Amino acid sequence: MYGPEIAAPPPARPTHPVQRAINAAIARLAGFRPTRIVGEPDMNDAHGLVDDLDALCAIVDPIVAAIGDYAAENFHGIDRALFRDQLRGALDGNATFDIESAARSATVNRVQAEAERCLEMRRRAP
Repeated sequence: MYGPEIAAPPPARPTHPVQRAINAAIARLAGFRPTRIVGEPDMNDAHGLVDDLDALCAIVDPIVAAIGDYAAENFHGIDRALFRDQLRGALDGNATFDIESAARSATVNRVQAEAERCLEMRRRAP
C-alpha cells in the first residue's frame, strides 16, 4: 500500500423532493422565452401573454405541490389538494381576464378611432 488509506465518502443522501421540483423548474425557466410585443398590441399579443402565464404556472405549481406532498408525508392531516394548481388558480380568470379585457378595449378603441378618422376625412372631402 502506498500512503494512508482514504476513507470512502459517506453515502449520498437522496435529493430532497422539493429540491427536485426546484431543479426541474430552474431547467424549464432557463428555456422560457416570454412574449415580446412589437408595434400596436392586439389579441394575439394578449393570448401570448396569457400563454406565458400558463407556462409559468406549469413551472411553479409543481414546486408548491412538492411542498404539499412533503408536508403530507411529515404531518398528519395535510390536504394535498390545497397545494395543487395554486398559482394557476390565482391567475386564471383574474390576471388572464385583465390582459384579454385590456386587449379587447384597445382593439375597440383603435377601430373607433379609425372610424372617426374616416368620417372626418369624408366630411372634409369636396
